[in-house]
Amino acid sequence: MTYPFIMAGCGVGAVLFGQWRGFSLAAMVTGYAFGLIGLTIGMFPTRKRFTVWAHEIEQGVRREKYDYPASHLVFCAVSVVALLVVALVLTR
Repeated sequence: MTYPFIMAGCGVGAVLFGQWRGFSLAAMVTGYAFGLIGLTIGMFPTRKRFTVWAHEIEQGVRREKYDYPASHLVFCAVSVVALLVVALVLTR
């Protein structure tokens, strides 16, 4: 329920930080949008695992540790960084 507010707050924060550091508004909005696209692509391999965990949490099951494969984390980081580089190239 708070996800839209978090997204909006992070977007405003990114724009304000970017303007403070001397980046244009277009560059910051493009970077934020491409970062979110990269995050969406990067989380794609783990979608089924997240769905199972969400259903377990709704049923009251709490795990001590959630197994998150390192390869999924690497894929997520690479996709976010790759799309941020694309955004940087597009705004230069």
